[in-house]
Amino acid sequence: MEKQNIDTLIPTKVPEDKVYTAYCDNYDSIHYLFVEFQFSWLQQAYEALKDLDKYNIIVYLYKENFVGLNEIFKVKSLNQFYLNPRFNLEKINIIQISQELRLSKETTRRKILELVEDGILIKNKKSITVTLKAGLLQKPENTIGSFSKILQYVSYLLVKEQSVKNYYKKDFFIKKIKERFTQILAIFLDYQIKYLLTRKALVNNDMEMFFIFGTLLYNQIMFMKKSDKKSHYQKEWIDQVLEVGDKKGINAMSISDLTGIPRPTVIRKLKILLKQKDIYKDKNNLYYILQGKIFTDLNKQRLINIKNLSTIISRINNIIFFS
Repeated sequence: MEKQNIDTLIPTKVPEDKVYTAYCDNYDSIHYLFVEFQFSWLQQAYEALKDLDKYNIIVYLYKENFVGLNEIFKVKSLNQFYLNPRFNLEKINIIQISQELRLSKETTRRKILELVEDGILIKNKKSITVTLKAGLLQKPENTIGSFSKILQYVSYLLVKEQSVKNYYKKDFFIKKIKERFTQILAIFLDYQIKYLLTRKALVNNDMEMFFIFGTLLYNQIMFMKKSDKKSHYQKEWIDQVLEVGDKKGINAMSISDLTGIPRPTVIRKLKILLKQKDIYKDKNNLYYILQGKIFTDLNKQRLINIKNLSTIISRINNIIFFS
C-alpha cells in the first residue's frame, strides 16, 4: 500500500464490530503481533524491578493518575507529562491497591514498603507520591511503538476489507498517541492490568508462574508463525499450538534467559506445572504445554480477549481521530 501523508488524511471512524471481524478473519497474523507485545511487556516489567507484582503496583498508580486527569478533562502529551513525571495520589490506600491488584494486604504493604525503600514511592498517611525515579522504570516509547504496530495492521485490514477508506501507518499512531498520552494510556493501562490479572488468577495467583507458562506458549506460537500455516481462530488454532509442543520444546535455561527469572526459580515453578499436568518434559529436558486446566482456562480467556482488545483498539482509534 502506498505511503500517505499522515497530516492530510481524513479521519475515519473505526467501528468496534469491524475491528472484531477483522481480528477473527485474520487471527494468525494479528495475534502474533499481540503475543509479541505482551511478551515484551513482561520482559520489560521483570527487568525493571525483578518483581512483576511491584511493577503492577507502579503501573496501577500511573493508571489512577491518568484516569484522574481524564476526569477533569486535562490531557497531557508525553513530552508535557515527562517534564515532571512525579505525581501525588490523595486518598489511596493499601486496601484499595490490594483489592484492585488481587494481592493480600500483607503482600501489598510489604511491596509498597520495598518501593519506598528504593526511593520509587513516598508513602504518607493518606497519599502516595510516585517519584521521578519511577519514571525511569517506564519505557513508554517502547510500549507505544509496539502497540502502534497492532494499530497499523488493523488499519491495513480495515482498508483491505473496505470497512474504512484510509490506511494509517505506525508513525501516525505513535505521533497521535504521544499527543494525547495521558488520555489514551488511562484506557490502555486499565485494559492491560485487567488482562494480566485475569491470567495471573489461572496460575495460583503467581505472576512469575504465568510468565514462565506464557514463555512456553510464546515459544510454541512463534514456531507456528514460522510455518506460515493459516488456521481458524478457535479450535483449529488451539490444536496447532498443542501439536507444535512435542516438536519444539524449550529448556529451563532458555526460559530463564528469555524471562530474566533465575534458573532455580524457573525449575521450581516448572515442577509445580509438571505436577499439575499442565506441561510435559521430554527425554531431552525440553518443556512444552499440554491441554491441562491452565491451557483450557487460558483459551477461554483468549476468546474473550479478542472482543476486549477489539473494543480498546476501536476506542483508541476514535480518540485519535475525533478528540
